[in-house]
Amino acid sequence: MKKRIEIIMAVLLLLGACFFARESVHMVDNLKAQTGEVCIVIDAGHGGRQLRR
Repeated sequence: MKKRIEIIMAVLLLLGACFFARESVHMVDNLKAQTGEVCIVIDAGHGGRQLRR
């Protein structure tokens, strides 16, 4: 019984992730269509000096 509940919960988690991923794609597409502006983002990254031991 416990194994069956775990499988059901895993399936529900995956279905929820797929649903929210699709909804977020629609939201981003709508935001792009409304603004029409170009935004350039510069990422500083995670570089820098590395410590050698």
